[in-house]
Amino acid sequence: MYYEIENAELKVGVETKGAQLKSIRSKKTDTEYLWQGDEEFWKGRAYNLFPIVGRAYKNKYDYEGKTYETRPHGIARDNEFVLADRTATKLSFALTYTEATLKIYPCKFIFYVIYEIFGANLKVSYRVQNLEQKEIAFCLGGHPGFNVPFHPSGDFEDYFLEFSEKTAIKQCLTAPSKLISGEVVPFSLHANNRVPLTHDLFKDDAVIFANTCREVSLKRKRSKRYLTLRYPDFRYLGVWQTQNSQAPFVCLEPWTSLPATDGKRYDLFTKDDALHLAAESAYETAWTLELHE
Repeated sequence: MYYEIENAELKVGVETKGAQLKSIRSKKTDTEYLWQGDEEFWKGRAYNLFPIVGRAYKNKYDYEGKTYETRPHGIARDNEFVLADRTATKLSFALTYTEATLKIYPCKFIFYVIYEIFGANLKVSYRVQNLEQKEIAFCLGGHPGFNVPFHPSGDFEDYFLEFSEKTAIKQCLTAPSKLISGEVVPFSLHANNRVPLTHDLFKDDAVIFANTCREVSLKRKRSKRYLTLRYPDFRYLGVWQTQNSQAPFVCLEPWTSLPATDGKRYDLFTKDDALHLAAESAYETAWTLELHE
């Protein structure tokens, strides 16, 4: 099923499979900002990541002494959510554990993905409700892709990322396996806290930042049109496009946690950046996208 919300400035579409964004369209300029998917590069548009982020080593992880097999980014992306609530400007979707999910992630939960628009802003909230009588562990993340260029005219290399504040940004390097190598190095920003976008930037797969100011904008040279992502509760920012391609998009991915380290199968409960939630309680966080035109 497909649902839409809109106000005077935005029209947003979401499908129930994965509670995935399908469209973020400006009504002011009739511009589609969300990547629309293409088998040649990446058919996804904006996965919601739960209960893992990225890849597990050999697609396996441990939990309470048992080993589980999982696809990259976990179970949310492949499952049908139900519409839990709807208004003119807000959509709430819910995924409740099943016997099938318990074979991949052995916890009883309800995972909500909530979309709300106000002005030129889209807020994406995640709420995890623990239905267990014990503490559980999990990871969360977003994976929205954006058209670059924003419209057919222009080049990918005309765009750049700009962080709102200067911090001692670190880069978590990736291995050829697309897992984390375990090496963390300083990352040098260009003038005005910028990262120029080039296809070569992604020759080793995703660029994963830590210790950012948690606010980044996607901008074009000599243009006043841009978008800003704010992710106050997320420790990492993954920036990605299809490796070794000329793909006309970039993903800006707020993550609570990192993928697995190459050569190591982690235990999700003891993973040092996993989130923990007490019995019969709930956790909520959000990231926000703002359009400037």
